Amino acid sequence: MKIAVASGKGGTGKTSISASLLLARPDTLAIDLDVEEPNLSILLGSFEGQMMPVTMPIARIEGSRCISCGKCAEVCVYGAIAWLGVGVPVINESLCRGCGLCPRVCPAKTIYEEDQVVGEIRSGICAGISFLEGRLQVGSVNTVRVIEETVKKAESFDETNWLMDCPPGTACPVAASLRHADMALLVTEPTPFGRSDLEGMLEMTADLRIPTALVVNKTGIGDILIDDLCRRFNVDILARYPFSRSAAESGARGESPFKNDAGWAETTRSLWSEIERRFS
Repeated sequence: MKIAVASGKGGTGKTSISASLLLARPDTLAIDLDVEEPNLSILLGSFEGQMMPVTMPIARIEGSRCISCGKCAEVCVYGAIAWLGVGVPVINESLCRGCGLCPRVCPAKTIYEEDQVVGEIRSGICAGISFLEGRLQVGSVNTVRVIEETVKKAESFDETNWLMDCPPGTACPVAASLRHADMALLVTEPTPFGRSDLEGMLEMTADLRIPTALVVNKTGIGDILIDDLCRRFNVDILARYPFSRSAAESGARGESPFKNDAGWAETTRSLWSEIERRFS
């Protein structure tokens, strides 16, 4: 089973719960897809492994041979090629998606593609757990590319059970992560922002038709109810983690609360049982 742990709002404790689930079941492949700010390995423990670059083809123009026809700019659906009607078109590398169309339509064959490093994948063992992490290169905007290459690397492993720590929010990187999941476990908190962003996430998983369940973290810090959302989207709350000082202190030290908070660990084991009972 491939589980995606996600949250519409950042800071709900998504990665803490991901790490706890992995420590409770270390035979699960850990995949950190929060490539803009990966930190799952910090909560799991020491990492040993290797790194490989993630590259992406970027269009280039050999200006001396360009005939200034503008066809490349006309066909670029990403708006990555700017042409003012005269001269050599200009390529915005941040917008280029390496689709390969502009070299195909260029009559003078002046456009070519060149691989550019946009991130890296770390793979190996983290606290005895098989581990993969996507990491976006600073300054790059090709988040989805790094996510997709990390998932492709995971597919080369002989592992049937995955747990993917997904990016927060409801943008394209989240959708790119969720589409590989058999079920989504959404982590929220009982605050106004927690409820608002959870609603957006539930709309996304409903649109993607992914079986979904909820975890409410930090109960006790707010009194916002989500019962109406559960009924509206036909989802259940599988676990509630109360706000505790020991869990907060563990996070501040860069450790998983699973290691130091007996109540947290017991809730995590019960959460695994509920996931297996309902979704296996």
